[in-house]
Amino acid sequence: MAIHEVTDDDVFQRCARCGSGNRLSLGTLEVGVARREDVDDGLVQLPPCPACRSTEFLIRAPEGEPEHPATGSFGHLHQLLVGHLHAELVQRGRLHTVLKPKGGGAGKVAARPLSQEARERWFPQGLRIEVPPGEQPRAPEESSQ
Repeated sequence: MAIHEVTDDDVFQRCARCGSGNRLSLGTLEVGVARREDVDDGLVQLPPCPACRSTEFLIRAPEGEPEHPATGSFGHLHQLLVGHLHAELVQRGRLHTVLKPKGGGAGKVAARPLSQEARERWFPQGLRIEVPPGEQPRAPEESSQ
């Protein structure tokens, strides 16, 4: 479910199930996933993978989350990208209908975009993660059934 790049128009995601790379338009994504009467504003559901039809979710780090224990690692950078993508979608008004403010007022969904300092420190070549060889995601093992 890892995202590897966020641009002004899309996000590049690698499917956790089959390993295929998918470029998803930001216009197809929205913040918020409904479950019965509740909508979780910390989730972004990705469209089904075109190759295997697996559906995945991105989870924004909650408010007050302590700093990632391995700064600079793939997990840390991924957490920053997910938070940035979430904030970008909120800013663009890409919200589940329950989360959209009524009457055009201020929204109730917290958005924490990356600061300029964080961009310069962690993403000097743009909002993408270059995965070090030791942290390459493993391809899922084939099922013998």
